[in-house]
Amino acid sequence: MPSPIIAALDPEHEDDAPLVVAAALSDLTGAPLIALSAYLHDPITNAVGGGLVDEDLRADALSALGQRAGDSGARLMVHGGPSPARVLHDAAVELDACLVVVGSTRRGRLGRVMPGTTAERLLHGSPCAVAVAPAELAADWTPRRVGVGFVDVEDAHGAVRAAAAIARAAHADLRAATVVEPVTRSQSAVIEPYRADGLIDSATANARRALDHVLALLPSAVAATSEVVVGSPADGLSALSRDVDLLVCGSRAYGPARHVLLGSVTHAVIRDASCPVVLVPRGTHNGLVRGLDPAQQVASR
Repeated sequence: MPSPIIAALDPEHEDDAPLVVAAALSDLTGAPLIALSAYLHDPITNAVGGGLVDEDLRADALSALGQRAGDSGARLMVHGGPSPARVLHDAAVELDACLVVVGSTRRGRLGRVMPGTTAERLLHGSPCAVAVAPAELAADWTPRRVGVGFVDVEDAHGAVRAAAAIARAAHADLRAATVVEPVTRSQSAVIEPYRADGLIDSATANARRALDHVLALLPSAVAATSEVVVGSPADGLSALSRDVDLLVCGSRAYGPARHVLLGSVTHAVIRDASCPVVLVPRGTHNGLVRGLDPAQQVASR
């Protein structure tokens, strides 16, 4: 079975943004769509209740999920566990998911991605790529413009290939950006003051060469543009999110492979993004690309 896209829906809150994003990507790529809800499984309470507590919680969650999923064509799944994040993690492993889409918290600025408890926990341990969708996303959302943040490390190369796969499936424009952060050093009484004026030009030129190289390796069907800007990486990527419909980023370049790890930049980006954000863990981009490539989905059926 091709790797599915999982839309995580909270049965207690009517935020359908995860289903909107997951269904749109499923329609574009042919990846199977699964709508999943979790309920809290308390083994002691359930045992005292003769197993009826779990039955009632499952039935209520399944009923709510069916109403929310509507005619999306999603396969419905309801699982109990110690936490929603744990349920999503285990489901992603069991189903070999290529992407899990979660919602943002209802706190914070309207329309901005503000991960809540479930999203935060999943992001720190997911075995596959995770998309975080801002609340009240338009029901007709589709990725007409896909953005990707790039630095010349392996996980960012994977993020570019994943973004290109989405752009290719959606016949969307791809915008790749590298943000070069100025380096400042304080003056010392012993050492000549560090002067970064010339180094910024050199760093920008190196970043441009690396970005042009990675884009040259993409399929010719992908219409890609690129830019190198100087400033804070988090601010630069957040600004990019205002000009695209979907933003793709890599996670940290160290730590366990096949796990999302949030660095300071990606953590800031998902908290200030104006569009859905996809985080690609190190070592998973090939599975994500296969899952989002319509040609490979057809070949595997």
